[in-house]
Amino acid sequence: MKNILLIFCIPLLLIAQPDRDDHSRKAMGVWQMTERLDLTEDQAEKFFPKFRSHREDMEKIEDDKKEALKSIHESLKDGKDVLEKDVDRAIKDLESFEKRKLQARTDFMNDLDGVLTTKQRAQLLMMPYGMKKEAKDKIKKHKKNKKRRHNRDKW
Repeated sequence: MKNILLIFCIPLLLIAQPDRDDHSRKAMGVWQMTERLDLTEDQAEKFFPKFRSHREDMEKIEDDKKEALKSIHESLKDGKDVLEKDVDRAIKDLESFEKRKLQARTDFMNDLDGVLTTKQRAQLLMMPYGMKKEAKDKIKKHKKNKKRRHNRDKW
């Protein structure tokens, strides 16, 4: 009986486990943010719950946006025509979603007053731009190295 129970329970437990890549990516993000902002323990205890809540709000807005654009996406994918009124509505919806995202970000940054120093809030505000620049630099470096390897291997 125990063997049968194990046969059914182990796969269920494995399925229920979070994706290791996702978990390690989140842990890396927390570590990087803690390091870049030079957070104290007290600051981290107050900051990360607010940050998680903000991230969930932003994900909800993105999900809502995808849902609102789903009908247009499906029409285009199926090769159907899209009505002018649907495109106009989608444009208005996009404007609304962007306003919601901006308001959520503004509220989040204002909510951190008293949790982070002014310098830390400024660093957090600029963090996405720095991360994009770092990613672009890494891609350039990778392409350069790949080209160099390719030329090295030629005769």
